[in-house]
Amino acid sequence: MSVQTPIDYTAIRKALVAAVQSATELTCVEEEENIQNVPRPTLPYVSFKIITPGIKTSDDSIEYVSGTTFNRGGQRRMTVSFHCYAPSSDAAYKYMGLWQASLEMKAIQEALRKKGIAVWTIGNVADLSKLLNTGYEKRTHMDVQFGISSNLTEDLGAIETAKVDGSVDTVSQTKTVHISV
Repeated sequence: MSVQTPIDYTAIRKALVAAVQSATELTCVEEEENIQNVPRPTLPYVSFKIITPGIKTSDDSIEYVSGTTFNRGGQRRMTVSFHCYAPSSDAAYKYMGLWQASLEMKAIQEALRKKGIAVWTIGNVADLSKLLNTGYEKRTHMDVQFGISSNLTEDLGAIETAKVDGSVDTVSQTKTVHISV
Protein backbone atom coordinates (compact mmCIF):
# COMPACT_ATOMS: atom_id res chain seq x y z
CA MET A 1 0.00 0.00 0.00
CA SER A 2 1.42 3.41 -0.91
CA VAL A 3 0.80 6.34 1.37
CA GLN A 4 -0.21 9.63 -0.18
CA THR A 5 1.60 12.68 1.24
CA PRO A 6 0.12 16.18 1.06
CA ILE A 7 3.44 17.89 0.17
CA ASP A 8 6.01 16.56 -2.32
CA TYR A 9 9.30 17.60 -0.69
CA THR A 10 11.37 15.75 -3.31
CA ALA A 11 9.89 17.93 -6.06
CA ILE A 12 10.40 21.06 -3.92
CA ARG A 13 14.08 20.20 -3.32
CA LYS A 14 14.65 19.58 -7.04
CA ALA A 15 12.99 22.90 -7.92
CA LEU A 16 15.13 24.79 -5.39
CA VAL A 17 18.35 23.18 -6.68
CA ALA A 18 17.41 24.07 -10.27
CA ALA A 19 16.53 27.67 -9.33
CA VAL A 20 19.77 28.26 -7.38
CA GLN A 21 21.88 26.74 -10.16
CA SER A 22 20.06 28.78 -12.81
CA ALA A 23 20.51 32.04 -10.88
CA THR A 24 24.10 31.62 -9.64
CA GLU A 25 25.61 28.98 -11.97
CA LEU A 26 26.97 27.28 -8.83
CA THR A 27 26.56 23.71 -7.67
CA CYS A 28 23.70 23.48 -5.19
CA VAL A 29 23.27 20.64 -2.71
CA GLU A 30 20.84 19.84 0.03
CA GLU A 31 22.33 19.60 3.51
CA GLU A 32 21.69 16.10 4.84
CA GLU A 33 22.88 15.28 8.31
CA ASN A 34 22.04 11.61 7.91
CA ILE A 35 24.50 11.05 5.04
CA GLN A 36 27.95 10.73 6.57
CA ASN A 37 31.31 11.51 4.96
CA VAL A 38 30.01 12.76 1.64
CA PRO A 39 32.66 14.88 -0.08
CA ARG A 40 31.78 18.53 -0.45
CA PRO A 41 31.60 20.12 -3.88
CA THR A 42 34.48 22.34 -4.93
CA LEU A 43 34.24 25.98 -3.87
CA PRO A 44 32.16 28.02 -4.44
CA TYR A 45 28.84 26.25 -3.93
CA VAL A 46 25.43 26.74 -2.29
CA SER A 47 23.69 24.41 0.12
CA PHE A 48 20.25 24.56 1.68
CA LYS A 49 18.16 22.92 4.36
CA ILE A 50 14.41 23.06 4.86
CA ILE A 51 14.12 24.17 8.48
CA THR A 52 10.34 24.56 8.81
CA PRO A 53 8.73 22.24 6.29
CA GLY A 54 5.12 23.34 6.28
CA ILE A 55 3.54 25.65 8.84
CA LYS A 56 -0.22 25.83 8.41
CA THR A 57 -1.17 29.45 7.76
CA SER A 58 -4.95 29.30 7.37
CA ASP A 59 -7.91 26.96 7.26
CA ASP A 60 -7.84 24.34 4.54
CA SER A 61 -10.50 24.19 1.87
CA ILE A 62 -12.44 21.09 0.90
CA GLU A 63 -13.27 20.63 -2.76
CA TYR A 64 -15.58 18.02 -4.23
CA VAL A 65 -13.76 16.01 -6.92
CA SER A 66 -16.24 13.31 -8.00
CA GLY A 67 -18.30 10.46 -6.59
CA THR A 68 -17.27 10.25 -2.94
CA THR A 69 -13.83 11.83 -3.42
CA PHE A 70 -12.81 15.17 -1.95
CA ASN A 71 -9.59 17.20 -2.02
CA ARG A 72 -8.51 18.94 1.19
CA GLY A 73 -5.83 21.54 0.74
CA GLY A 74 -4.36 24.83 1.79
CA GLN A 75 -1.29 26.96 1.93
CA ARG A 76 1.74 26.31 4.09
CA ARG A 77 4.79 28.41 4.95
CA MET A 78 8.17 26.75 4.51
CA THR A 79 11.45 28.30 5.66
CA VAL A 80 14.64 27.33 3.86
CA SER A 81 18.12 28.20 5.12
CA PHE A 82 20.66 28.80 2.33
CA HIS A 83 24.46 28.83 2.79
CA CYS A 84 27.11 29.85 0.29
CA TYR A 85 30.64 28.50 0.74
CA ALA A 86 33.43 30.33 -1.09
CA PRO A 87 37.19 30.90 -0.95
CA SER A 88 36.69 34.50 0.26
CA SER A 89 34.09 36.51 2.15
CA ASP A 90 33.61 38.79 -0.86
CA ALA A 91 32.87 35.84 -3.13
CA ALA A 92 30.43 34.35 -0.61
CA TYR A 93 28.63 37.73 -0.33
CA LYS A 94 28.60 38.09 -4.11
CA TYR A 95 26.93 34.75 -4.75
CA MET A 96 24.44 34.94 -1.89
CA GLY A 97 23.59 38.52 -2.91
CA LEU A 98 23.04 37.26 -6.44
CA TRP A 99 20.68 34.53 -5.17
CA GLN A 100 18.89 37.08 -2.96
CA ALA A 101 18.37 39.45 -5.92
CA SER A 102 17.39 36.59 -8.24
CA LEU A 103 14.51 35.64 -5.95
CA GLU A 104 12.96 39.00 -6.94
CA MET A 105 13.29 38.27 -10.66
CA LYS A 106 10.23 37.19 -12.62
CA ALA A 107 12.00 34.29 -14.39
CA ILE A 108 13.05 32.65 -11.10
CA GLN A 109 9.68 33.30 -9.48
CA GLU A 110 7.91 31.85 -12.53
CA ALA A 111 10.09 28.71 -12.52
CA LEU A 112 9.40 28.17 -8.82
CA ARG A 113 5.69 28.97 -9.19
CA LYS A 114 5.36 26.30 -11.91
CA LYS A 115 6.57 23.82 -9.26
CA GLY A 116 4.05 25.09 -6.69
CA ILE A 117 6.45 27.34 -4.75
CA ALA A 118 5.81 31.04 -4.10
CA VAL A 119 8.50 33.41 -2.83
CA TRP A 120 7.13 35.10 0.30
CA THR A 121 9.90 36.67 2.42
CA ILE A 122 13.51 37.05 1.35
CA GLY A 123 15.83 37.38 4.32
CA ASN A 124 19.06 39.28 4.84
CA VAL A 125 22.47 37.98 3.85
CA ALA A 126 24.62 37.36 6.93
CA ASP A 127 28.28 36.48 7.41
CA LEU A 128 27.95 33.01 8.88
CA SER A 129 31.72 32.67 9.32
CA LYS A 130 31.64 35.60 11.75
CA LEU A 131 28.53 34.35 13.57
CA LEU A 132 30.03 30.89 14.10
CA ASN A 133 33.58 32.17 14.63
CA THR A 134 34.93 29.95 11.85
CA GLY A 135 37.36 32.20 10.07
CA TYR A 136 38.94 29.33 8.14
CA GLU A 137 35.80 28.84 6.07
CA LYS A 138 34.07 31.75 4.34
CA ARG A 139 30.33 31.38 4.12
CA THR A 140 27.18 33.44 4.05
CA HIS A 141 23.67 32.64 5.19
CA MET A 142 20.14 33.66 4.24
CA ASP A 143 16.72 32.37 5.28
CA VAL A 144 13.83 32.55 2.82
CA GLN A 145 10.16 31.86 3.43
CA PHE A 146 8.24 30.22 0.63
CA GLY A 147 4.56 29.48 0.22
CA ILE A 148 3.73 25.92 -0.79
CA SER A 149 0.49 24.03 -1.16
CA SER A 150 -0.69 21.02 0.75
CA ASN A 151 -3.24 18.78 -0.95
CA LEU A 152 -4.63 15.47 0.17
CA THR A 153 -7.36 13.52 -1.58
CA GLU A 154 -9.70 11.40 0.48
CA ASP A 155 -12.43 9.00 -0.56
CA LEU A 156 -15.21 9.01 2.00
CA GLY A 157 -16.78 5.90 0.52
CA ALA A 158 -20.45 5.26 0.02
CA ILE A 159 -23.01 3.63 2.24
CA GLU A 160 -24.04 0.57 0.27
CA THR A 161 -27.04 -0.44 2.39
CA ALA A 162 -28.81 0.84 5.45
CA LYS A 163 -31.31 -1.02 7.62
CA VAL A 164 -34.09 1.07 9.07
CA ASP A 165 -36.52 -0.15 11.66
CA GLY A 166 -38.60 1.58 14.26
CA SER A 167 -41.84 1.88 16.12
CA VAL A 168 -44.65 4.35 16.69
CA ASP A 169 -46.35 4.82 20.05
CA THR A 170 -49.84 6.06 19.15
CA VAL A 171 -50.69 7.02 22.74
CA SER A 172 -47.70 9.35 23.33
CA GLN A 173 -47.30 10.18 19.62
CA THR A 174 -43.57 9.33 19.71
CA LYS A 175 -41.64 7.68 16.95
CA THR A 176 -38.47 5.65 17.42
CA VAL A 177 -36.24 5.00 14.42
CA HIS A 178 -33.08 2.90 14.36
CA ILE A 179 -30.71 3.10 11.43
CA SER A 180 -27.78 0.74 11.13
CA VAL A 181 -25.21 0.80 8.40
